[in-house]
Amino acid sequence: MFAKIPKRGINIILVASMIWLENYFYIPIAFAESTVPVQANQSENTLSKLEIEGIKLDYDFMADVREYSTTVENETKEINLLVESGNPEASITINDTSIKSGIASTFSLLTGENKFLITVSDGTQQQNTYTLTVTRKQNGNNLLQSIQLSTGKLSPNFSSEIYEYNVGVANDVPSLTIKPIAAETTSTIQVNGTSLKEGSVSVDLPNGKSIITIVVTAENGGKKTYTINVTKGNSVNSQTTILSQNNRTNTFQPTMSQQGNTTITAQKVSKATLSSLIVNNGTWDSAFSTDEFTYHVSVGNDVDSITLSPTARYSSSTILIEGGTSKTIKLDDDNKTVISIVVTFSDDDRKTYVLVIDRKE
Repeated sequence: MFAKIPKRGINIILVASMIWLENYFYIPIAFAESTVPVQANQSENTLSKLEIEGIKLDYDFMADVREYSTTVENETKEINLLVESGNPEASITINDTSIKSGIASTFSLLTGENKFLITVSDGTQQQNTYTLTVTRKQNGNNLLQSIQLSTGKLSPNFSSEIYEYNVGVANDVPSLTIKPIAAETTSTIQVNGTSLKEGSVSVDLPNGKSIITIVVTAENGGKKTYTINVTKGNSVNSQTTILSQNNRTNTFQPTMSQQGNTTITAQKVSKATLSSLIVNNGTWDSAFSTDEFTYHVSVGNDVDSITLSPTARYSSSTILIEGGTSKTIKLDDDNKTVISIVVTFSDDDRKTYVLVIDRKE
């Protein structure tokens, strides 16, 4: 049997036990705190800043977002790109070229997409790469800088913002050489449907009136049409009889024959003509005639394209509509579209019909 312990003795034992328990648990806690390793506060291979001076990205920069993009106008030929890393030990390269963190670097832009690969690495931790895509819009300038003629003078005087001109030439001028120069080297030019490759193009001139069209296409596809209305006048020599313009003969390269004391200009008839020309929409200003080369066709404001059906008088002839074989032509955004139809029978026998499509406002 257990001996009975006085009440005072019980209190002494309880106090001693509590002191022992407190000391027991205190030691392990202190030991645990002293043995847990403290992790160093090192930055990862990330950017803390990515910006283009004066240009807004598609969305605000965040270190954990790796892809960004933006679009600039064609006039923007270069950008100032600033990147910065939060890791002072990291080096930064842009497209494999080392740059300084926090200092803007200048980069040239080509037309279209420009990709910049931005790599951050300190040589120890995993490197990170950010992708920045800058899209530079295509050039939209479809104006001419000048128009030069082999003979005659433009009226009014040339201006990039004036799109229709008149010019008069003598009746003995068989052709007119046109040298249009675009305001931008990225533009392409067609004269009466023929692409300008050598800087100038020669256009045969029928008797009477004719139209020469110069279509300038910008890099972005936008088109502008310049029109030259050519009037070929009569020049009469005392020994020369000119065939009446009212005969409306489609001619080129006169040959001379002698009849006594009178010299007669014999004219060779061109075979590069159409027997018919039909469009699927619109009202003509006059009925089609083989020897008439310029027509105005009025269409509704809701018409955005027309389809042409030209038929050559001679089956061996070739026909190009706006320099191609497609018969459906998209109308320009403005109210006037000039369409050239070039008929070629041989290298020295070619004629151009012109349709001026007027869209009602």
